[in-house]
Amino acid sequence: MTDTTLLVTVDSLRYDHYQYMTATREFLGESHPATFATNTATPSCFQSIVGGIYPGEVGVDADSNVAVALDSPYKYGVSTNRFLSNRYGYDLGFDEFTAPGREEKGLKDRVAEHMTPQSTLFGIASRVWNVVQEVQQRVSTVDRDYRPAADVIAEFLDATEGRDEWFGWLHFMEPHHPYNPDDGPVSRGEAQQITRRVLNGRASERDAGLARELYKGEVEELDDRLARLWDAIPDDTRVLFVADHGELLGEYGEWGHHATMCPELLRLPLATRNIPVESDVLSLVDVPTLLLGEEYNHGSFERETAYAASNGSHAAMNRDHVATDEGVVTLDGDPAEDDDLMAAKEEFESRAARPVTKDELPHDDLEALGYL
Repeated sequence: MTDTTLLVTVDSLRYDHYQYMTATREFLGESHPATFATNTATPSCFQSIVGGIYPGEVGVDADSNVAVALDSPYKYGVSTNRFLSNRYGYDLGFDEFTAPGREEKGLKDRVAEHMTPQSTLFGIASRVWNVVQEVQQRVSTVDRDYRPAADVIAEFLDATEGRDEWFGWLHFMEPHHPYNPDDGPVSRGEAQQITRRVLNGRASERDAGLARELYKGEVEELDDRLARLWDAIPDDTRVLFVADHGELLGEYGEWGHHATMCPELLRLPLATRNIPVESDVLSLVDVPTLLLGEEYNHGSFERETAYAASNGSHAAMNRDHVATDEGVVTLDGDPAEDDDLMAAKEEFESRAARPVTKDELPHDDLEALGYL
């Protein structure tokens, strides 16, 4: 008999693209229909996923970290996002934890040390560097910006081989931008250029169509890699799979994940194995509660309403609707009415902590993730 628990988190995965993850759906089943993010960006969403708290200041501590609370003799974590690193407390509770480092600094990092993100000089340097990158991509082999899923899975399986008891957390960056799957319809260099253009609002119709195809390709590629993980772990492993937030693929004229409160960003895929889920509505703050089997921080086993806050905007969600400052829509984005939900949003707005904004985050990590 094994005692194994696994948390799998995916950056920027839309609810409506979980359908393309055939191997994952076969192993975990269909997604919970009404799971919601607490923010539209990774640093704040993971305060909820790992800490069970609504977002505030960046990072987590020992009192808001499910790895600390879980009773397991061996805890192993692998992060592929610099915002989910030792710098922000995400290594707490783990016996071993791997995250992207910042020891080696390139020319861009060294120059940026002497500028502030708000300075005119920094803005000019960033634009120049983007041009340099485009030239490099035409004349040399282009690598992924993030550690690929296959490497993460291989490391984790090696670390847990022969162990009957463990807790694992694996975070994957596919399908976070740039959208550049291995078997895409264009080269990786061109895929990264297309992604840059759609994110900067300079996309042609061809770019937009290719970007959507590339995003879907990232999702399918991740699922293909996860098949090895699902085959390798014990059948009785308690598994929770969830995205941190969604992604806009041209809706509302936007790409990526900004502060826009909308179903495409707030509604998430969440699926479990050997972990019962009875609530009609789930929030990211409920993830530690589900993993622990007892209520933790702001989490609950019985929820009717979930909440989100981002850049001064607020939202409330239930099993049927999303209420934002713009009004109420269905989970598919169609106009609706729900006075009770709108009242719940306004009540949450009056008491919610203010999540950190992008401008307040360390610029070297923003830069590494393609936001500067």
